[in-house]
Amino acid sequence: MTVNRLQLFRSRSWLDERAFEAIFYEYYPRIYAVLFRLVGDRLSADDLTAETFWKLWEKPPAQEENIAGWLYRVATRLGYNALRAARRRAWYEQNAGRDAIEQQPLPDPAGVAEQHNEREEVRAVLRQMALRDVQMLILRNSGLSYKEIAAASGVAPAAVGSLLMRAEAKFAALYKKAYGASDTHPTKPV
Repeated sequence: MTVNRLQLFRSRSWLDERAFEAIFYEYYPRIYAVLFRLVGDRLSADDLTAETFWKLWEKPPAQEENIAGWLYRVATRLGYNALRAARRRAWYEQNAGRDAIEQQPLPDPAGVAEQHNEREEVRAVLRQMALRDVQMLILRNSGLSYKEIAAASGVAPAAVGSLLMRAEAKFAALYKKAYGASDTHPTKPV
């Protein structure tokens, strides 16, 4: 379908749907091919091609005689902008990752091993306790309020405080019995 594009442009001061459709079908494959060669990614090329034609629809060029040149110019500018943005994003991501690694202190292997052992000891003690006590300790250690603990465990809100105290006392006694008296033993699950 060949439409005299100049005639459609001149008939109105803005681009009408018929003219746009004719231009779109004629130039879409070529604009897409240029952008695909430029950015090297089919999805990005498709998005940029759509954006090129959106710019045509929003604000057609003042000189309608060279619509092909206008489309290619807009498409290549969008493609170069996308490449620059991708390069900047990659640079920021690389530097952010490097900065995050550099800012984190290296973990102390002995500390990591000690923390692992302590967690295993706590889990071993928790396995010896009643399920409700374990649930109460874990929910409280997770930061839940007494009201939230009551709702999650199905007990009265007024009973949560005393149930937690009993569970903590049981935990401390079992931990002390299993791992001996120590100033560094945890009194709550880790």
